[in-house]
Amino acid sequence: MPLLAPGRPKYLALADSIDAALCRGELLPGQRLPTHRDLAEALGVTVGTVTRGYAEAARRGAVRGEVGRGTVAAPAGQASGPWWGGEGAGGIDLGLVTGMYGLDPDLGAALQDLPRRVDVQELLRYQPSGGMARHREAGSRWCARYGVQAGPERVLVTAGGQHGLLVLLSVLFRPGDRVAVGCLNYPGLLSAAGLLGLRLVPVALDAEGVVPESLDEACSRDTVRGVYLMPGAHNPTSASPSADRQERLAQVARARGLQIIEDAAYALTAEEPLPTVAALAPERTSFIASVSKAVAGGLRVAFVAAPPDMVERLELGITGTTWMASPLCVEIASGWLADGTAEVVLRRKRAEATRRMACARKLLCGLDCTGLRQGYFLWLRLPEPWRASDFERAAGLRGVTVIGADAFAVGQTAAPAAVRVSLSAARGMDELERGLAVLAQLVGETPRPVRAIV
Repeated sequence: MPLLAPGRPKYLALADSIDAALCRGELLPGQRLPTHRDLAEALGVTVGTVTRGYAEAARRGAVRGEVGRGTVAAPAGQASGPWWGGEGAGGIDLGLVTGMYGLDPDLGAALQDLPRRVDVQELLRYQPSGGMARHREAGSRWCARYGVQAGPERVLVTAGGQHGLLVLLSVLFRPGDRVAVGCLNYPGLLSAAGLLGLRLVPVALDAEGVVPESLDEACSRDTVRGVYLMPGAHNPTSASPSADRQERLAQVARARGLQIIEDAAYALTAEEPLPTVAALAPERTSFIASVSKAVAGGLRVAFVAAPPDMVERLELGITGTTWMASPLCVEIASGWLADGTAEVVLRRKRAEATRRMACARKLLCGLDCTGLRQGYFLWLRLPEPWRASDFERAAGLRGVTVIGADAFAVGQTAAPAAVRVSLSAARGMDELERGLAVLAQLVGETPRPVRAIV
């Protein structure tokens, strides 16, 4: 029977109690929890409170629903915090990597200005799946900001970077195809590949990202059709490739006939354009240039610069998923790209990211962590005897969300003892400092055993 801590919303106290019971071994993975009604009667709360508490526990990964069994404790390895944040979750979110919402552009001003610039009713009508002509022109200019030169005829508009990634994976590959990726990678890539039945082939990473020799070896061992790369800051390790590394990767891709997906989610955190494979091998590289982290994530707008022979097929892929990205959202984003608002916002976010990274390096001084000077997150390697999942859970119990390496591990890759720490989701420097202080203290402690087994 859970004990609800006083002074805390009852549904959050219920989720906290479930977390604590898992850590103490009082609640075992796979064990069935009471029905919503039974628990509500036992605790003297409403059924709605129990429903919200179970939902919060599920959001954290502590429980899950099973057909025919109801709510059960998550299996070992899944009873950990979420890899995404959530409104109203409480605590300090150092898990979700956002675009620092407080520095987003003024949406109200943009909406007021729209009728003076365009026929707003046009934005409520169906448009070509690849995007309106002026939006593709804006995308072409945005791609050039990354150092990728692609005319509007090669640029497609998608409903955010994740949608662009899903379209590319579904069009370039078929179920069962193998795609090489860094052995630790963006969870959205893992989930998209799983939905499409693609087999991700993990390859070695170093301080510059994917290792060309490891990629070549993987192609020798298996029939690999493509490779996924991230210029700038690799998620989650912050690895950043040099021009020489990009050239070698392009050479391997050409020699092996690979299709390349280059996802530049964090490339603009650097002031100068970073080297991209798309600039070296445009005939086989599809480049995703999102506005989420640089400008505003809620708009869900990204541009894909594609090889000329792939444009028509990718348009059909957009048609088959969302038909088109929202013209209204793309119009707002395009206006900000054109009038300089995006650049102003990007400079502000870089400056704030630099300030937050400096704060993190000071508070985590002496710990083994990696992050770019203007990065939105860092990779914290844990000392013995910490494991990533234990540290993630322990931090969560102290009200701080971080993401353990398990969430990023590809296939059967052995997850290192490390966690990704977001610096961008905290609502201010005071909250960030408090969250980092918790992590700094926790690293120096001895992990508590999750449960005893005889």
